[in-house]
Amino acid sequence: MSSYPLRRTFLLIISVALIFSFTVPVLADDDLELWGYIQPEGNLAPGEDVVCHYTVQYNFDSNAESIEFYTDLRDPVWFFSSIIDGAKQELPKRNGRYETITGFELYYPRTYQTLIELKLNGTVPSVVTTGNYSIFTVTQYDGGGSVISSENVERIFLNPSELGEIQNSMEIKLSNLRSEIDSLYLQGVDITSAEEKYSDAADAISTAKYSNPSVQSSLLSSADSYIEESKYLLDLSWATHSISLAEKKINSVDSMVLYFESSKGLSGDSRVWVIKSYNDNAKTLLVLAGDKFQNSDTIMARNYAGQAEDKAGLAYQYAVELNGQLNLDAPVKSEIWNTPTETATSSQYSSQTISSNIGQNSLDVGNIDDLDSLLHSDVDIDSFIKIVGKISDLLLAAFDFLNNLILMASDN
Repeated sequence: MSSYPLRRTFLLIISVALIFSFTVPVLADDDLELWGYIQPEGNLAPGEDVVCHYTVQYNFDSNAESIEFYTDLRDPVWFFSSIIDGAKQELPKRNGRYETITGFELYYPRTYQTLIELKLNGTVPSVVTTGNYSIFTVTQYDGGGSVISSENVERIFLNPSELGEIQNSMEIKLSNLRSEIDSLYLQGVDITSAEEKYSDAADAISTAKYSNPSVQSSLLSSADSYIEESKYLLDLSWATHSISLAEKKINSVDSMVLYFESSKGLSGDSRVWVIKSYNDNAKTLLVLAGDKFQNSDTIMARNYAGQAEDKAGLAYQYAVELNGQLNLDAPVKSEIWNTPTETATSSQYSSQTISSNIGQNSLDVGNIDDLDSLLHSDVDIDSFIKIVGKISDLLLAAFDFLNNLILMASDN
């Protein structure tokens, strides 16, 4: 069989493909593109002169299309130049807030690149409300007057009368931050990094009060950022302090337990087992606090550190009571437990409360119901820690219940 018909078919396919590659039109991108700059930078106050220099790239399909420019500036002066494939042609100066350039001036078929060079001078007007206003808006219309594409270049125009309210608001925020820093300092939190940002904010707010509106606005904006940074750093230090304090309290209980077991031979004593159980629960909560801290969840880190302090606090009070009952000489680090803190949910425990807990002669059935609901929930790490806590509480309650029964039987 001859291969000639196959070659003819193959050449025919290639020829058709080449024809279509030359005749299919390339679709133009009708979206406008802008680049340039505005002087001065930042927010603008009434009466300031503005200079704007931008380049606008466009694509026209016919001379029926047009481009309209608009500005919120007062007394605008527009200088336009069309740049067609690198050839620049200046257009007449214009002075309206709305100016239109027609396709007659801008459309050139079979061109590679079409640009408009824009220079705009104007003055910032007085405004009723501080907000975003147009330095200029550029809109491309088709032959029927429908919008094809539009771009807006904005800046904030200031109402100076409103800056006084913002100034007062920032001074209040700074005062509140001062109170937060001072409060945590009294708790032993390291406030060094937060204090530095506070000082930056205070300097900016103080300087802003006697500056012109544009500078005042910029300084107040910077001050707001400094305050937020300070609060973040303070929160970070607070969480670090909470975790560290919980760890010290847990270690304090461990020292007492070690003394009871190694020096006094109480490793098999049920009362020491109770102390260790509470402290182990505290250690688990501390691990969870560290995990939350690593994930930047400082609020939950403090929460779990506070719960760890609570559990360690119970263990500590049991240990102190046992130490006193047996006239032992365990290493009691009372200075750690006298540290001011707001991280724990209930860090104070009286000997009377502890004694009443030890002396209870009934098992709390409500805890069983709570445990059942936890076991039938989705078990995440939070549920797990709650389950561990509930089981520990049930075991302790059961131990106390049986112990009291034995005591009552022996008395009878």
